[in-house]
Amino acid sequence: MRILLAFSVLFVQYTETAQAQQTEIDIINYDITLHVNDSTDEIIVQERISVEFLSNCHQFHLNLDNKDSLGMTISEKGITENGTPIQYRHLNDTLFIRPKHGQKGKKAVYQFQYSGIPSNGLIIGKNKFGKRTFFGDNWPNRAHYWLACLDHPLDKATVNFTVHAPSHYNCIATGTLTDKKTLPSLETVFSYTSNIPLPTKVMVVGLADFSVTEIPHQYNFPLTTWSYTDDAKNGENDMNVSKEIVDYFIKNIGEYPFEKLANVQSTTMFGGMENAGNIFYDEKAIKGNNSMEALIAHEIAHQWFGNSASESDWQHLWLSEGFATYLTDLYFEHTQGTQAMNERLIRERNRVINFAKKYDHAVVDTAYPNLMTLLNPNSYQKGAWFLHMLRQKIGTEVFWKGIRKYYDEFKYSNANTDDFLRIMSKESNIDLTSFFTQWLHTSGHPILTTKLNRKRIEIEQNQSQKPMRFKLDILLKFEDGSQEIQTFNLTKKRHCFNLKKKIESIQLDPNVKLLFEEKVK
Repeated sequence: MRILLAFSVLFVQYTETAQAQQTEIDIINYDITLHVNDSTDEIIVQERISVEFLSNCHQFHLNLDNKDSLGMTISEKGITENGTPIQYRHLNDTLFIRPKHGQKGKKAVYQFQYSGIPSNGLIIGKNKFGKRTFFGDNWPNRAHYWLACLDHPLDKATVNFTVHAPSHYNCIATGTLTDKKTLPSLETVFSYTSNIPLPTKVMVVGLADFSVTEIPHQYNFPLTTWSYTDDAKNGENDMNVSKEIVDYFIKNIGEYPFEKLANVQSTTMFGGMENAGNIFYDEKAIKGNNSMEALIAHEIAHQWFGNSASESDWQHLWLSEGFATYLTDLYFEHTQGTQAMNERLIRERNRVINFAKKYDHAVVDTAYPNLMTLLNPNSYQKGAWFLHMLRQKIGTEVFWKGIRKYYDEFKYSNANTDDFLRIMSKESNIDLTSFFTQWLHTSGHPILTTKLNRKRIEIEQNQSQKPMRFKLDILLKFEDGSQEIQTFNLTKKRHCFNLKKKIESIQLDPNVKLLFEEKVK
């Protein structure tokens, strides 16, 4: 009785910090068997989780939803460690486990079964054609609504999915399809295996009535489209562009990082979700009119940045979303020219300006209210603009060299903003600390007013934050009909620049190089 009481107190005390990133263990592999059916939304899951202990450990935790009637319930058989039953508790979305042999450097396999109706994470419903579907939708930390896991990007593991489903479904999942068999019960069993370490946010399954098409290519991995059978032609038309996109990113970043690339029509929360090797696109994006190119480019870019080289914690999300946004801009520069890229950048700049009026946070945001609030123009468009300005500062050739170096060092691993700073500073031979601090770790952007007085330009910074340091290109149009672009170095609140000729008019940033807001007096 005393031992049980002490054990309960230990669990309760640990609950407050259970959602923090696990430090006692490293999950090496998830072996997940999922059973679904058409008579109920209840799922049954068997898991084998292989663990290595990073320190001597008397207790560790996994994330698994159980807060409401739709949560997961551990079966009566409980949890075993290497085949031996052990003590555990399941409360407040957290599975607390007491290992028998939790010494540093030791490895163990934990096996258990649970069931329930997922309230999130695994989206069960009907697609736009009225047919039943199942889709994993894990970002940011919603995998634990249907899987026992460490639901944090820093913990990466390999994964095996074995999916039992009625035979009218086809199944896509993370990894390579290693087996498919139909049982006498008219149930099909699909087995997928990935030997590439992944965060839980991008390891998923999808079940639907799919039509699958191979896109002609020269790669050593499959490139396919998975469209609803009722939308097969539209899906093929829209997603064939993925080959050109993959070509561009392989050439500029490096080898494609996963076993396959499947573009999948889905019924989930997001317009596109970059799940590793099988990207899920919202069903409504499929229209057959080739309007998905930017969306597809963004999600494919994530295969390198976000999935392979992942942010180490949520506040560094811009290393995923800002990268994918700017790499999409660069892809359009490659396919359609600088003007097309600049038009995208101007739209992105406007989004940053409008967002800053209601959310005064830095890009590296340590004070976000909840994870979903990080899906905002700071992470996406301002992150992209930072990369664009960095490219202007260090030059295109050095920029790409640094991007490739950063990816090569952190592929299949995790990085934070300081890691990127270190690499870009080294590759450019410039100390970029203040540049990163100003644009990523400080909120706001320059808000400029200008005044012309014959041969003089007065420029004032009006943002609530302290004056920023940057270079501003201005197109000067003179009264004699001539014009030229001059670069002005701004370091303080007010500047006056004297010129040799009378000015008729000016245009700030004519070549779209600076994130700023022009304020009209």
